Amino acid sequence: MANDEINFMDLACILKITPDTVLEKFGSQINASFFDASNIAGTLKQKGLIDFSANYPGPNGIVLTDAGKNLINEANAKSTEPLDSLDDSILAQLSGGKRNPAELGASLNLRPKDLALRLYKLSKQEYVIYELKNGNVEIMLTEKGFLKVPKAQQTGAQGTPQAGQAEAQQANAPKDHELEKQLLQNQPKKSGKAILYVVLIVILIIVIVAGLYLKHMI
Repeated sequence: MANDEINFMDLACILKITPDTVLEKFGSQINASFFDASNIAGTLKQKGLIDFSANYPGPNGIVLTDAGKNLINEANAKSTEPLDSLDDSILAQLSGGKRNPAELGASLNLRPKDLALRLYKLSKQEYVIYELKNGNVEIMLTEKGFLKVPKAQQTGAQGTPQAGQAEAQQANAPKDHELEKQLLQNQPKKSGKAILYVVLIVILIIVIVAGLYLKHMI
């Protein structure tokens, strides 16, 4: 298969293969079920990265092909290079919540193999860690990786423009001030009306009491 169809899952899986790896136990090495491991092994063989026998009942050994060995050598060579703007973009996407290569590739519009080599490089330099689980791979930032991401890029990746929120708060500030001013202006009026109501009630009570007193006197 074409090299651009090789992805990080492929690279992560072939890195787990040792001279004594057999197909029947491949699942335990990549933390997957036997069914998922068989599918992955079939895909790796189809891409020309591994080869294995098909003897029943087994065991069936798995070996790296020259293409698989070359991919690992290429990844190791890439891993020694210093970080650049593309690496920073990958870290920023991870800080924004992307956790698997498919999401990262879609966000960055990057060829799967190039992304695979970059993720391996970030892993070797301890900016990210990854975990194989249930036939998938999950990528997470380390503390070193998180601190490498500028705050501005973290905000952009997460889709939470704090600057925009600050501008909105500033825009609402005059309105809030005006409302407070109106409340303060209305407060004396409300207090005056309340006093007037009390006075009227007191006068009414006096009139009623006086009327009852006069009636009793008569």
